[in-house]
Amino acid sequence: MQSSEGKVWFYIKKGQQQGPIGVFELQKLFEQGILSGETYLWSKDMKCWQMAKILEPFCCYCTEPTVNHEAHLSTLQEYTFPKGRPLVRFIARMFDLSIFTLFFVTFISIFSPELITHSSKILLFILNLVIWVFMEPIILTIFGNTPGKALLNTKIRTVNGEFIDFFTAFKRSIFIIAAGMGFGIPILNFFTFLFSYFDLKGNGISTWDHKNGTIVLYGKIDCSRVLIASALPLTILMVGVMI
Repeated sequence: MQSSEGKVWFYIKKGQQQGPIGVFELQKLFEQGILSGETYLWSKDMKCWQMAKILEPFCCYCTEPTVNHEAHLSTLQEYTFPKGRPLVRFIARMFDLSIFTLFFVTFISIFSPELITHSSKILLFILNLVIWVFMEPIILTIFGNTPGKALLNTKIRTVNGEFIDFFTAFKRSIFIIAAGMGFGIPILNFFTFLFSYFDLKGNGISTWDHKNGTIVLYGKIDCSRVLIASALPLTILMVGVMI
């Protein structure tokens, strides 16, 4: 097992998942009184969130009265997702792809309208995905996030908390398009969606994040954000079916 000094940690403050952060930086937060023994912490080798007061590196900071652990944990679970949030991640990705699809179709309609009229929708969608593999890393490198992830309060970082570079983002995008979306090929993409869902729920981290040394951080969101993010992909889907 990895030593506590070499771990990266995540913690909950005001209902928000924070991190990753090293053990020494985390200890400073306890020393300054910013965090307490009742603060929930998580590291990748832990099965669930636990209070700092029962974890070896931080138990010395737990001198204040305790609270109802079960009640606190019940509230905590409304906002923290150490097992991942497949639906939120899926909606965020579909929102990003929908925005890019609008630009893609508009560009093709202006400069090569015959491609729209003479190509199958599936072929255009696959072409759209291929171009997105290059565009997403550029967006992540420049802005540190994509519109869909920002809307749904999620972030992609390295395990050290840094922005991911272009090469890492590019490898991750290829992995997602292949293993998570089946290159947009009907039937195949259904099975890859299932794989990515159970992979994330079962391991707490997706295969592509594990392979590339990245991690997704989740913040608290309300229903209005989910509805807004869902509306655009559904609208584009319905228009595509009717055309």
